[in-house]
Amino acid sequence: MVVAICDDETSAIARIEDELKKTAEKLQIGMDIYKYQTGCELLEGLEKQKIETVFLDIDMPQMSGIEVANCLAERYPLLNVIFLTNRTDMVFDAVRCRPLRFVRKSLIGDELGEAVEAALKKTAGEMYAVSLGRGKAQEKFAIKDILYIESDKHYIKIHLQGETRQFRGRLSDCEKGLGDYGFIRVHKGYLVNIRYIASFRPDAVILDNAEKLPVSRDRAEKAGMQFTEGVERFVNAFYI
Repeated sequence: MVVAICDDETSAIARIEDELKKTAEKLQIGMDIYKYQTGCELLEGLEKQKIETVFLDIDMPQMSGIEVANCLAERYPLLNVIFLTNRTDMVFDAVRCRPLRFVRKSLIGDELGEAVEAALKKTAGEMYAVSLGRGKAQEKFAIKDILYIESDKHYIKIHLQGETRQFRGRLSDCEKGLGDYGFIRVHKGYLVNIRYIASFRPDAVILDNAEKLPVSRDRAEKAGMQFTEGVERFVNAFYI
């Protein structure tokens, strides 16, 4: 698990880090912890590190935790954000950012463990497992990294950011496993992640990387509706 702490107080960071290490030991998980004292430092750090969960102080000078969370939602919509605060008067405004959890600093020893477990479950739910060797082993991919999956005879090709992986399998099985996570079948040969669809046309989808995939006539109407509904869920920060 890779996490970041963002708090303007060094003493608070030290305490949070200590509690995170205790939680990791209790849950028997590995944990890499990155520490930042301003929102700007955190945003810069996220460009360099693959961080899964951010523990974010709400009440910070210059750039508040709420402002930082809004930036994170725009740039990294699947990032787990857990707010840390003793400022109950700011919680109402923070709810609009749709954080995964709130942890009260005064009760961090009691509440942090459950928040970490929630983040682990959410991240696990965002992984797609491909069975290898007749199900004896599995390889996992982060759902957010899959652009689309292509059918090629008895194989499936998983197109990721910068690479393509091939496995023996059926696209229909992929569709069953990924249907609830924002993937739509636009053609008998293509299952596409709506996160990367720049535009949807009756005959084709254009991806953010300018790649063009065909939309079959018999699937155009249903796929178009699924795309519209999926985008609405995504924009409103429901997890897909």
